[in-house]
Amino acid sequence: MPLKCFSVHCPAIIACGVVGFLCAVFLLLLLAYRMKKKDEGSYDLGETKLTNTAYHKAPTKEFYA
Repeated sequence: MPLKCFSVHCPAIIACGVVGFLCAVFLLLLLAYRMKKKDEGSYDLGETKLTNTAYHKAPTKEFYA
């Protein structure tokens, strides 16, 4: 049964298809961007950075401005 194109329904169907396609492309691009961003910094470049993450006791004297 072929789809009959009525004067009101045909443009609406085409517009919905185009909007749906654009949304799908946008979501795929967003997914690819997030995966690429997630991958950054996850591998060793041979450089070692010293981080100071040791615990330091807070000063016991309070200062007021």
